[in-house]
Amino acid sequence: MGWSDLIRRQDARVKTTVAGVAASLAEAIVESTNLLQTRLGDEGFARTDPARADTDECLLECTMFEWFLRDIVVSAGFGSKADAIRRALAGRVLTDLQRSGLSAACLDGFDRRYRERFAEYAEALDVSASLQPLGALAWRRISGRDEPSERMTMLIGIRAGAELSGLRDVARNYIIVALPRSPLPMMDQR
Repeated sequence: MGWSDLIRRQDARVKTTVAGVAASLAEAIVESTNLLQTRLGDEGFARTDPARADTDECLLECTMFEWFLRDIVVSAGFGSKADAIRRALAGRVLTDLQRSGLSAACLDGFDRRYRERFAEYAEALDVSASLQPLGALAWRRISGRDEPSERMTMLIGIRAGAELSGLRDVARNYIIVALPRSPLPMMDQR
């Protein structure tokens, strides 16, 4: 084994397509949404408001929050491929939500809704260097309440900071390649 083999092995980036990156991010969103809901349950949300905690709306809001955090990373790290990844990711997230059993009524206007939510979250990020405004807004959306909860605001703000820190260099893990064009079928020449 020569030095060139060692140098090649050090590049642990995954070669994938835009759709592959979107699939990976969608899987991470599902996992993070589940963790967020578990954490909220541990903090008593399911006990204090079981009518909201176990609804499609709550699941959708948790998903959109986790998705927003990844959207920040996509826009900052994937350059010219960001829009294509965003489109593919929106399709994957919608498909995952449909497969999870969310009602059609809850998913009505999905594109408009997630874009509005992302705009609200982006505005909350611009308000302060702290993630507290984002945490407060996310908690109000998730809980369906107008009044903030200091404890839940802090929990979500801290979670957002940790997620963003962990995701900071995610784009460096990928080399995006184009799918080769499929060959044209041979025409029958007689």
